[in-house]
Amino acid sequence: MNGYQAVRIPLAAVAAMMAATASWGQVAPGATPESPPDDEVIVLSPFEVSAEAQSGYAAATTLAGNRLNTDLRDIGNAVSVITSQFLQDVGATNNETLLQYTTGTEVGAAYGNFAGLGDGANLDESGGGGTATRFINPSSNTRVRGLTSADNTRDFFITDIPWEGYNVDRVDMQRGANSILFGQGSPAGIINTASKQAGFKDSNQVTARYGSFGSTRGTIDINRVLIKGELAIRFSALYNDEKFKQEPAFSRDRRLYGALRWEPAFLKRGGARTILKANYEVGNVRSNRPRVVPPIDNITPWFYTGTYAGRNATNADTTYAGLNRETFIPSQLQDDNTGRPNHGQMRATWNFAPVSGNPNPYFQPWLGNFGQQFGGPLAFFDATSNAPASYRVYEPTFNFGLNSAGAIDRSVGGMPYQRPTSIAPYDQFARQARLPFYEFGIYKQRSLTDATVFDFYNNLLDGPNKREWQDFRHYTISLAQTFFDDRLGFDISYNKEDYKNGQLSLLSAGRQAIYIDINRVYGDGTPAGRDGEPFADGTPNPNVGRAFVSDDGQGGNNSYHSTWENARLTAFATHDFTRGGNRNWVTRALGQHTLTALLGKDRQTTDNRGWIQYATDDVYREFVNLPDVNAKFNNGAFVPSTVIYLGPSLISRNSASGAFLPRPQNISTPRSGTVRTFDSHWNRSTVPGNANYVDPAAAWNNEYYTPNNLRDGTPVGAYVSTQSENPGNYVGWRDVPMRLYQSEQGYRDYLTTAARLTKSTVSSKVAVWQAKFWDNALVGTYGVRKDVAKSWQHSQDLNSASSDRYGHLNLGSDVYRLNDDYDTRLDITSRSWSAVAHLTQFIGDRSPVRVSLYYSKSENFQPAANRVDVYGVAIGAPSGETTDKGILLETRDGKYSFKINKYETKSLNQTSTSLTNTWFIGASQVWSGNWVNIFEYDIRDGNNITGRDANPSPTNTRYNYGQAPGETLEDAQAREARVIAAWRTWQRSVDPRFYAAWQINLNDNTRDITSTNPNGFSVTEDSISKGYEFEFSALPTKNWRVTLNATKTEAVRTNIGGTNLTGFINAYETALRTTPAGDLRIWWGGAGNETALFQWNNNVGSEYAQRRLQEGTNAPELREWRFNAVSNYDFDEGRLKGFNVGVGVRYESDIVIGYRPIPSTVQGQANFDLANPFKGPAETNWDFWLGYTRKLTRNIDWQIQLNVRNAFVGDELIPVTTQPDGSPAGFRIRPPQTWTLTNTLNF
Repeated sequence: MNGYQAVRIPLAAVAAMMAATASWGQVAPGATPESPPDDEVIVLSPFEVSAEAQSGYAAATTLAGNRLNTDLRDIGNAVSVITSQFLQDVGATNNETLLQYTTGTEVGAAYGNFAGLGDGANLDESGGGGTATRFINPSSNTRVRGLTSADNTRDFFITDIPWEGYNVDRVDMQRGANSILFGQGSPAGIINTASKQAGFKDSNQVTARYGSFGSTRGTIDINRVLIKGELAIRFSALYNDEKFKQEPAFSRDRRLYGALRWEPAFLKRGGARTILKANYEVGNVRSNRPRVVPPIDNITPWFYTGTYAGRNATNADTTYAGLNRETFIPSQLQDDNTGRPNHGQMRATWNFAPVSGNPNPYFQPWLGNFGQQFGGPLAFFDATSNAPASYRVYEPTFNFGLNSAGAIDRSVGGMPYQRPTSIAPYDQFARQARLPFYEFGIYKQRSLTDATVFDFYNNLLDGPNKREWQDFRHYTISLAQTFFDDRLGFDISYNKEDYKNGQLSLLSAGRQAIYIDINRVYGDGTPAGRDGEPFADGTPNPNVGRAFVSDDGQGGNNSYHSTWENARLTAFATHDFTRGGNRNWVTRALGQHTLTALLGKDRQTTDNRGWIQYATDDVYREFVNLPDVNAKFNNGAFVPSTVIYLGPSLISRNSASGAFLPRPQNISTPRSGTVRTFDSHWNRSTVPGNANYVDPAAAWNNEYYTPNNLRDGTPVGAYVSTQSENPGNYVGWRDVPMRLYQSEQGYRDYLTTAARLTKSTVSSKVAVWQAKFWDNALVGTYGVRKDVAKSWQHSQDLNSASSDRYGHLNLGSDVYRLNDDYDTRLDITSRSWSAVAHLTQFIGDRSPVRVSLYYSKSENFQPAANRVDVYGVAIGAPSGETTDKGILLETRDGKYSFKINKYETKSLNQTSTSLTNTWFIGASQVWSGNWVNIFEYDIRDGNNITGRDANPSPTNTRYNYGQAPGETLEDAQAREARVIAAWRTWQRSVDPRFYAAWQINLNDNTRDITSTNPNGFSVTEDSISKGYEFEFSALPTKNWRVTLNATKTEAVRTNIGGTNLTGFINAYETALRTTPAGDLRIWWGGAGNETALFQWNNNVGSEYAQRRLQEGTNAPELREWRFNAVSNYDFDEGRLKGFNVGVGVRYESDIVIGYRPIPSTVQGQANFDLANPFKGPAETNWDFWLGYTRKLTRNIDWQIQLNVRNAFVGDELIPVTTQPDGSPAGFRIRPPQTWTLTNTLNF
């Protein structure tokens, strides 16, 4: 089925519906609305439009073309106007409920038509901050023409405040760049709301709405004339308490709005008049919004039986066994040193001579991390509890451990490294099992699709452990003065806005998942162990087999504070050569000309902050005793992880299906208490002769190591160590006091991990010329603008020079402030022009249809503050270019119109979210740089060369490479030397600008190497969208209104990464893959330890490879065809008089959700089969409404209307991404059927 055929079914259905609706009432010719009495008329200035000029779903004029009131048919660029009647009929009150119906637009959130989360491995809803966070402000999660989000504007001033219909007259949508409106702005266009203004007619309106899931919404709108024809005020209020299908999700919106209009009578003389307008809004939103994607599935693989195929560490084909509900002992999971049976299930290779580097037959690729646990306390909660049942440390540190000389060496060799486990997400599993094409990062995390495991349709995974807020106030004042009957005039406007938002979230990034606890015991076992297994005698885990959600409170907590201040002077002069009856062929040819000039100054300041929700105090940090370089307060060893168990143990079940896990019922926040952990203080006397004396250097048999040689099975006896490594000589496991700082108890600044101040100013000069030749037969518009954009920026993080030992930021105004001088300046000239030919003017009255042709070309830019690339080089401004070509057909009576538009929009140099772990670009050089120093200089503590071990053992893999299979000790030493030399060669080859930008110092061997992301570091990409837009509007009778639109869109991504980043990564990957540098060992030098190449691929390389494969592919979730239709019929006589009935249909064609990978002719590369994409299904959604209007009294009109949206839709999932084999990976939840019942009183 091709695209044209695909829209045939809904078109036919709508046509049938329209015919049926029309047949219920009398078809009559349209009537011209009666004009109100003179004392009620508002004569608009050229700087404003009014809802009064609307007829049904069609508007006649707009400001969106050239900032003056202009006929829509004279505008060459793509502008659509959404009338108040349309908003009322479909029940739309914001972007979330409107943009599903409009031309070429998409919106996320619970009722949206796309997820808007990209197509990476993880569909991350937690967002980042600012206005882009999906939970905080879902109205900003939009996309136009398949490119990017549009700018939201309010009376043509850019705004951060999400609009709400209680004070909106109409919505103007400009698709594509338009430098006349905004030289600086999104290339996708703008969504502008026109605020309700005070008018010269008394009116009152009260609405009350009740809807699905217990939602309520009430509004008040009062207009009063204080001086007839001269002074009026308006007051509006909103209370909207929206509930959602997912309990306990909600959004509570409260707002107040006021407007004033004054037209001084004493200034109305000689064709001149003055209009002063002002409006003010204050409001707040409190919410815990629903999720649009199901949880990540980190539970069902535990029940898998049988076997599956993969490859081992040497790339040999391997058959792995399913987990089949197996449970594990944490002390054994990381054991790649002893060779004991069924040990090291989380280690792909052995790491001890003589088998170092050989595949571990007990490796289990399905095992992953236990939430975000990295050494810190775990706070265990039940789903129904708000107090933790206990605190435990699974992964203790031994930072007071001694060496044989009695000095602290931060280790206790007799204690195995241990870490709890759960199920790995599917993308990690694919890497660990080495599934085909795993190295290209094209596997995705899998969504949970079985709602009987956890009913994600009706339950919010977070429960109440997430919340968002918005607070705002805004005002605008304008003074318009015109002369000579509006032929000359100016408007001075001042706009100011203060907006704050923020969120707290327990679950973020890859932890938006359901896990299962598969740890048999806690980590407090002893060397004696059980049944011949050391440390297997830990306290039995009472929660083994229980599902849980978990995170450490470090992600998803952020705030954004923005202030906008805008001043604008707009002036115009118009001359009509035919004015005063002077009509001849010359004057008609010259027509009417309007010159418009604008001077503007826009200023925005922002303050973005991110923090962790809780962290331990200094006393506990000193107990843990991390080296200073690692002792930041957000280190995993200092930060508790919340673990909320959901329901009973599933260990006796054969499947998670049917478990019906409950959601968390309470806010579960760790608090001060005691934690069970290992105390690594020496517990013996160091004075010879004392009764408790133990010599740290005395011999001790470490029974943990296998007594047999793995090569031939011969007995080798116990491993002889020293008493310094004997756990029995230390205090050991005990309850330790732990005090926590909590962000929401006055410590938010103290727990801030990153803060960024920005300021941007844009000074604009705009000139626009519009000419209407030959009785408006030809309309030309040309605009040029010059913008000077300046930006300032200051950021801090835990590694900033002003931060203290533990990384706490100094947010005092003497440090956390912007410089006086700007950081960047952009001088940009942009142009826009259009031509419209109304052909009917040339052919007279012979044609019943008016025909107009359109052509428009425009550009714009975005003043992105201080963006830099990987070398710290300033990145040019993001920009957009748009070309529109179209034809408009209209009937002479204006009842029918049909417009076809062909467009091409380019989005260049835009900030991209294509790489998620950009921090590792710097960290890769830090980790590797520190370890190459350790190996070369035998550094014992930190990276301090003065602390080197004077006589390290050649087999100590802290300082040396371990022997790989078949290697002698000399071979291993030679391999280490080759790696060190290769790394020094790479380090010398790096552009020095990289080290300067990332603040990496390779020349100080007295401290660890560190890095800090460059201020404003950004990854860029380009995209281009081409297609067609179709818009049809009709008013067949005064009772029947109809609108339809359709789009055909092709949008692709190119130049992902930008030139310098691409060059750096290509050079680095060449060094890793073609020289010994890639074999640099990280975290000790055993032959089975992770390498620099592994770490790179795990954090950046595989994702970058995927993004490069996506060059030239469709934008995520792109639908080639979209079609929307809305129709309403009002009955004005007969038995159905007073009723209205309406229907809407929204159709979306099938969706490209992935591509099959195919081998490349170039070794180490792959391609996508672009000709045969994987597709998801098409969608059709129906909306219906039924209303009734009548007079209750002579002065009171009552209307009631029932709207049903997404009729007949049940619990459904829509695929968003696929695995390489075409099986769906990530899904979004299809918006459910909802209803609202709205009562309106007008009096």
